[in-house]
Amino acid sequence: MKGPTSRAVSTRSTVNQEIIRAARRQRAARLYTARRERWAFRWRRLRRAFLAVAGIFIVALTAGLILGGLSFATTVLTTLLAFAVFCVLSIYPSSPRLNAGDLGSATLPELAGSTEIWLESRRRALPSAAVDAVDMIGVRLEQIAPQLASLPENGPAAHEVRKLLSEHLPSLVDSYTRIPAELRNKPHAGGTTPSEQLLEGLDVIAGQIEAMSLDLSRNDLDALATRGRFLEAKYIDSRDE
Repeated sequence: MKGPTSRAVSTRSTVNQEIIRAARRQRAARLYTARRERWAFRWRRLRRAFLAVAGIFIVALTAGLILGGLSFATTVLTTLLAFAVFCVLSIYPSSPRLNAGDLGSATLPELAGSTEIWLESRRRALPSAAVDAVDMIGVRLEQIAPQLASLPENGPAAHEVRKLLSEHLPSLVDSYTRIPAELRNKPHAGGTTPSEQLLEGLDVIAGQIEAMSLDLSRNDLDALATRGRFLEAKYIDSRDE
């Protein structure tokens, strides 16, 4: 027979799997929206390029009517200019990409969404075993996002949230991706592999985001301000050792 502890663990695991499945459905919807936004950005870029080319030919046509015609050389140069302008404007500016360094400058209302976008861009660089943890972090970020909008920008609680999302999380992911692929599944001095350390760290961060959200819902800002020390003691310090 299963004891109370094993039943509690089984129930919690089932709940987590349901949350992860819901997160994946939400992720599919977000990716669809993101693709639409990327295509909308590209169409705006192409429209601007066509308008610029049309403007060049209108100016050239107007000048030809005023001057009584354009020489062959001028026509060729105008065509080449229009072609060059079209190529440049149809490519630049490139689609915006979010870097880890941009998270530190994001406002609190933007921080959770920016972190989720950045983490999504790094998903392919992470092992398949990390998919559930990444999805869970996405759920927690959506949970805490509305609460950050009303959090004082310069308070100690905001500092700890920023530290977790813009420093600890990117540091964890980037430190893993810098490890050569052939070494990621080999045990190190502590007996664990870099992939296992990554999974443990992502789980800790997901738990910390959830705990911070609960603190904010209780308006317990003092407790939230101390959670950064727990993360450092639980994961950062142990990883350094």
